[in-house]
Amino acid sequence: MNLTRKVIVALAIVTLVTLAACAPNRNQVMSEAATRQASLATESIGDVPKVKDEARQGAEVLRTLAAAFVKKPPGGDQQGAISFAEYSGEISAGLQAIADSRTDAGFTNAVFAMCDPARKDAAPRVGRVMVAMAAGLRNKPSSNLNPEQQQALSNSFETFGERLINIPGQCEQASKAMAEASAQENQAEAEHQANVNRALVAAAVVFAGVVMYSSAVASRPTSTASSCTSSQRGSYWTTNCNPN
Repeated sequence: MNLTRKVIVALAIVTLVTLAACAPNRNQVMSEAATRQASLATESIGDVPKVKDEARQGAEVLRTLAAAFVKKPPGGDQQGAISFAEYSGEISAGLQAIADSRTDAGFTNAVFAMCDPARKDAAPRVGRVMVAMAAGLRNKPSSNLNPEQQQALSNSFETFGERLINIPGQCEQASKAMAEASAQENQAEAEHQANVNRALVAAAVVFAGVVMYSSAVASRPTSTASSCTSSQRGSYWTTNCNPN
């Protein structure tokens, strides 16, 4: 095989290896997409430490309210208090998981877990109760709180409630974004496979050409060397050659 054909074969091999190394990494792409969606869902609260801190506080508030409602049901509605405790239990568990997450992946997974069907259903129910409590604090001031404390607590309940009410909508947005990311990754994988297929065809043509060339060279007759001698007889010269 001459140098030019060696170079062509080497380039074909390098191309195949490079294409394989550049294959799309679905797990990485989808993980990055999930991280972006978790960040978008919580950016109104703040950075990750701030989100964890508020999630911890929210979980504690819900546990305290649930216990208080069951002990002394508002308006004497025992069944309503039990239902609130069940719904708030779903939400507080999810918030606590966010607060307790230790890695970026753990935080992202915990945020997405708030979109589990039971939590997505419970969030607006609990949120509406929190908004109603905020309105109650404004309309019927508590004797245990000064005006500033009352306003701060009312605002806190209202903000918390609105965030819970918005969870289903945010889950739908995240779901659509993840579906789009998956579709784009499918397209990238299809394009990559097409490139690999084209490279394989090109490599097969190169290798076939090399084999044909090598076979042709191997089938050529080989020349044999001979030794010749010359002699003079009179005015004439004669030459005799004998194969080796």
